[in-house]
Amino acid sequence: MWGLVGSAVAEALNLSGMMRPTTESQGRWQWPWRDRRDAPIVVFAVLLRTVAGTGLAAAAGAGGLATTAFASFTFGVAAPLVIAKMFDQVRVTDQPTEDTPRGPDGEHDDAA
Repeated sequence: MWGLVGSAVAEALNLSGMMRPTTESQGRWQWPWRDRRDAPIVVFAVLLRTVAGTGLAAAAGAGGLATTAFASFTFGVAAPLVIAKMFDQVRVTDQPTEDTPRGPDGEHDDAA
């Protein structure tokens, strides 16, 4: 339970950080999506990170790492932050365009 509370606190802080007033909103606070159609995916991402934090805290408790309520809370807070940092490290590369030189058999020449 404390892992869930910790994850919820981390996500609440994250959401409040994304809800800053902007010049586009004329100084008013606004939700972190530009279009209402984007709201479900943002809510889904928040719920997914909250569940991941709860799962990490539960695993730490079952493994004997989190023996107190504060330790479970800390695992819950840290999990969404660690997961976000891990995904920040993922690099997306562009697919080769059709202008890429091909070898005589039609394959891409990766050595070029």
